Amino acid sequence: MLVIFAVRSAKFIPSKRWVIVGSDDAFIRVYDYGTMEKIKEFQAHKDFIRCMGVHPTLPYVLSASDDTIIKLWDWEKDWMRTQTFEGHSHYVMRVAFDPQDPNAFASASLDGTIKIWNVHSPKLTLDAHEKGLNFVDYFSRDDMLYLLSGSDDYTAKVWDDKGRSCVQTLEGHEHNVTTVRAHPELPIVITGSEDETLRIWDANGFRVAAACDEGIAVVEIVC
Repeated sequence: MLVIFAVRSAKFIPSKRWVIVGSDDAFIRVYDYGTMEKIKEFQAHKDFIRCMGVHPTLPYVLSASDDTIIKLWDWEKDWMRTQTFEGHSHYVMRVAFDPQDPNAFASASLDGTIKIWNVHSPKLTLDAHEKGLNFVDYFSRDDMLYLLSGSDDYTAKVWDDKGRSCVQTLEGHEHNVTTVRAHPELPIVITGSEDETLRIWDANGFRVAAACDEGIAVVEIVC
C-alpha cells in the first residue's frame, strides 16, 4: 500500500518520471511512476494538503494546505523548503503558476480571496467572491492572460490578469462551483459544480453553449 491517508492532490513531474502526492496526513510523497518506488517522504504542513503545483520550467513545487500556508519546495535541493507564503485566513484550496511569469503564482482560498504572489510576498489581493473559493487557474485568449475562479457563491469568474478586474461572471449553477477549466486550443470554458452538472461556455462571449447533468457532484475537470 502506497498511502494510507486520503489523497487530495497528485501531480506528474515527467522530466523525473515522478508522481508527487499530497495527503491528509500533511505529508508529500514522491514516487517513481514506472516502478512505484518511493523516492522521498516528508511532512510538509500541519494540516491537510489541498493542492500542489509543479513549475513548468524550474525544479519547484508549491503545496497549499488547510493550515492556511503555501510552501515552495526545490527538488534539486533534496526537497528543501525555500519559501513560505502566509496571508490567507482560511484553507488554501488551489495554487497555479503564472505561465508568463516564472516568479509568480495565484492562490485561491475559502477566505474569499485570490492572491497573486511573487517569490517574496503577495503582489495583489482580490476580494474575488462573496464566499470561499475552490479553484483558480490561468488561461489565454487572443494573446491575453486571464484568471478563472470558482466559488461557493455558485459562480465562476473571469479576471483580467493585467487590470486585476473581473471581466465576466458566469452564473447558472445552483451549488458550489468546484472547478473551472479552459480548453487548451478551443474557445471553451467548462465549469463543474456540486449541483451535479457541467456547463460549457463559449469563451468569446461567455454564454452557456451546453449543460450536462452528471448525476453526481463534480469536483475536478482535467483538460
